[in-house]
Parts: sequence; structure tokens; C-alpha cells
Amino acid sequence: MRIMIFNQKGGVGKTTTAINLGAAMARAGQNVVVADLDPQMHLSAGLGLGDAGADWTVAQWLEGQDGTPTEIDSEQGLRIIPGTSATDWTVDEVALDMCGADWLLMDAPPVWSPRLGAIMAQSDIVLAPVEADFLGLQGINRLMRTMQDNDQSWDKLRFLLCRYIPRLRVHREVRRILERHFGAEAVLPTPIRNSVRLSEAPGQGVSIFDHAPGTAGAEDYAALAQIALSGFQGEPVNEERREAG
Repeated sequence: MRIMIFNQKGGVGKTTTAINLGAAMARAGQNVVVADLDPQMHLSAGLGLGDAGADWTVAQWLEGQDGTPTEIDSEQGLRIIPGTSATDWTVDEVALDMCGADWLLMDAPPVWSPRLGAIMAQSDIVLAPVEADFLGLQGINRLMRTMQDNDQSWDKLRFLLCRYIPRLRVHREVRRILERHFGAEAVLPTPIRNSVRLSEAPGQGVSIFDHAPGTAGAEDYAALAQIALSGFQGEPVNEERREAG
């Protein structure tokens, strides 16, 4: 399955999700490749690749050039197609080679482009991390309008609440709004609870499972991996529901 992790609002947990969902699935025995599509290269840095760059990056991968993803020493079964800070490369047609993996997770930048549209069209799931606040709802509206304007189906869209604090009334209310408008099945049932440990782990170049196993963040991403392995079962977003709030 090809999963594109995307939201036009930055800072919502896209890279954190790519790292830790990928690690959780690898630890569940899956062969996983993550691809760093963002020129900021936070996914590459968060998995310990540093700033040295690589001979084979997402630019060559999307152009169909032969290459091999980089092994992640700390996560057996997890490999990465490193990012590139270059922004002058163009791809008219993309081919999402799975590189022999069971799962391909793509960490996308928060800026729409025709290239991202081509990638989204070939993705099986668009996983949208969302913060449970008013601005998060506005971001969802913007995302869905962008998809609609670019002839992208909402059927593959799933929402993942991140930095969730169950005791906060506003977080619970936003969750209810999302479930009411899009259906409980489109809002993944395991929110990622707010955790400072999740923020710390990328600075160490490892996943939450190496940095702080047994914490809420590790528990939540392990649960999310099981949802992914089930095929994200549930009803898609209702195409007639145009607004998030």
C-alpha cells in the first residue's frame, strides 16, 4: 500500500507520523520504505541521515532512475529514500516504485504542486495529520478544496488527530465535529496523544520506540500501525460533505 502523509498546514505531525508509523510497521514484521518528499528534509534528519546528502534521492526515484533506499540501522525492516534540498528538479510523470517493500510511506511538504498531485493520484491512502483546534479545522477545509479543485478523490482521505490531549474540552469537541461531518470511520480511532518524548526523538535520529518505549507516543503509533495493517478499514469520506465546520 502507498500512503501519502499530507496536510497543507505545517507543524501538524506529518514527519513524526512518517517516522514512527514506519518504525511501528517495521517492528510488526513489515518491509517498509519511507520517502522524504519535503525539501526541508526533516524526515531524513529525524532518522539520523544528517546533512551529507545522498547519491540517490527522491528526485532520482521519481524520475525512475535505478537506486536503492538507505537502510536505517536502528530499525530493521525500515529503509528511506532520502530527501533533497534542491527545488529545481521537475518530473512530468511519476512512478512510485515500491522498491520491493510491502508499504511505502511518503512525507509530503505542506505546499501543493502538480508533482504532489501526480503522487497523490497514485497513492492508496492520503493520511492527513490534524491538530484538534479551530485552525486545524480550517486546514482540513483548505486541504479538501485543494483536492477537489485538482480532481483528487476524497475516497482515500483519512484523518489522524495529533498532539491530542483527551482532558481538553476543545480537543474532544473538534474530534466530535470531524466524526459528525466525515463519519467516525474516516477519523482514525487512535489519536496520537501529546507527548514531549515524540518531539525529542527526531533530535536523537531515532523513532519513539528507541527513544522512549512504553510511553504514550509509542503506544499510540503501535496502535496506528495495526490500523494500517488492517487496510484502514472503514467508510471513506462522504463526497457530499464539503465543510469541516
